[in-house]
Amino acid sequence: MLEQIFTNDDVPREVRLNGINASPMRNFYRDKTVFLTGGTGFLGKLFIEKLLRCEVREIVLLVRAKRNRTPRERLQRQFEREAIYVTYAKDPNWYWDRLKIVEGSLEYDNLGLSEADIAYLQRSVDIVIHSAADVRFDVSLTTHIRTNVFGGNELLKIALGMSRLVSYLFISTAYSNCIHEVVEEKYYDNVGVDPMTMVRLAESVDEDQLNVLCRKIIQPWPNTYTYTKMLTENLVRQYCDQLPVAIVRPSIVISTLEDPIVGWTDNVYGLNGVLVGVGCGLLRVLHCHAHCHADIIPADLVVNSSLAVIWHTSTQPAQGGPVEHIFNCTTRSDNPFTYQNVFDYGVGFREEIPALQSLWYPTYNGVDSPWVYYILQLFYHFLPALFFDTIAKLKGMEPKVLFLNRKVLAFSDVLDFFTTNEWVFRNEKMRHVYDAMTADDQTFFPVDIRRVRWAEFFPTYLLGLRQYIVRESLDNLEQAKRKFRLLKAAHYVVLALVYVALAYVGYVLLGKGLTERYGFRVIK
Repeated sequence: MLEQIFTNDDVPREVRLNGINASPMRNFYRDKTVFLTGGTGFLGKLFIEKLLRCEVREIVLLVRAKRNRTPRERLQRQFEREAIYVTYAKDPNWYWDRLKIVEGSLEYDNLGLSEADIAYLQRSVDIVIHSAADVRFDVSLTTHIRTNVFGGNELLKIALGMSRLVSYLFISTAYSNCIHEVVEEKYYDNVGVDPMTMVRLAESVDEDQLNVLCRKIIQPWPNTYTYTKMLTENLVRQYCDQLPVAIVRPSIVISTLEDPIVGWTDNVYGLNGVLVGVGCGLLRVLHCHAHCHADIIPADLVVNSSLAVIWHTSTQPAQGGPVEHIFNCTTRSDNPFTYQNVFDYGVGFREEIPALQSLWYPTYNGVDSPWVYYILQLFYHFLPALFFDTIAKLKGMEPKVLFLNRKVLAFSDVLDFFTTNEWVFRNEKMRHVYDAMTADDQTFFPVDIRRVRWAEFFPTYLLGLRQYIVRESLDNLEQAKRKFRLLKAAHYVVLALVYVALAYVGYVLLGKGLTERYGFRVIK
């Protein structure tokens, strides 16, 4: 169901693409060598699949060993597990013949690359796509500076020696400049500190000591991720005169719209995590302003837009002198969507797409007031989790709900800044890139957020979360619906008991209690 992809004319996507004429963008990428960082990350996985279909000569992947797996073993496992690699099972050589792995990591000098690897990159690479980053919101400032800023600088230094380089693309975030209500497609002079000065500070100061100062250092940015993305943008700016750099700033990235398959994702960051938490009955209250815009964008549109930016900035001469090649990849201006829409659709489809692993009946309460939010956390999250864990202990089972509850609450607290504020992201430059694409290119590289119908997309989005995150197939959907109906009945029974208990307490306090205290009598 999820793998069957149709356009408005009901012609399967792969049928259309097999017969497509050559396009300027595909011609541009054909026989190019691309150096990709972050190939094991969410967007990186999609970049690999898309670039291979563009018939590039080679993709050089920066991959580190992890959890006792070599870089090649990690990639092989990725190709075997992820549904987006639609032809891997039939023809794995179609992938491996055009992939080259260089072992390294952003945390190391020269990315941990050997001299031979650096020499190969500098004589072979035409395009650099720097999509690797530590995207967690809850890690230390030291970790984020080392990965995002130091690693970015090491890559830029290597790129200086690339004799064939036509484009260096950095994938940032639209929230790197979230201290501004209106975010233009330009560089900002946000801080008076050089990015490399922060790198030296992180190297010279103990991590625990820097954590103590972290909040003061990064203010007014909400977290170390957005702060270090801003620093890295300023770092890239310093290389503008030496390298053909461009920056794409996506907003909240969610699952794929259709390319290469519908609804695919591999993480619980951002809105994905909120909807999974709500759908599984773990997240029941969120500090959120319903009228605020949720600037969400499908991942495949981000990848295709990034590839369009590389093509456009490499082949179209700048008009009127030097141009800052910065592009906001966002949706509010062209296809607005609010948090109220998000939860209306999410709750609206809960009976059709329930999860078998749900702990309780999925409900959602968006709260404007932070004080009301903290009070409701006690009743909606802490006390129910304590109840379920107590039952588990009595049955001799391991209590897990309170632990999961803490993780969900920590996650929702991190999102608080983004669900209670909103921004206007200008995207005129990105629209100009879209307008320059031919009809064939816009078919092979879908980029236009205006064609997304949120009401039609949301069921496939939720199905994708169920299939790829919760890891439940459609085979157990009827069983999940039966459990959903039982949880729903239990929910309303518990709710009725709570209301009866509250009414009784109110009677005792306001009725019987006042009578006894002040001598009031009920006249019969």
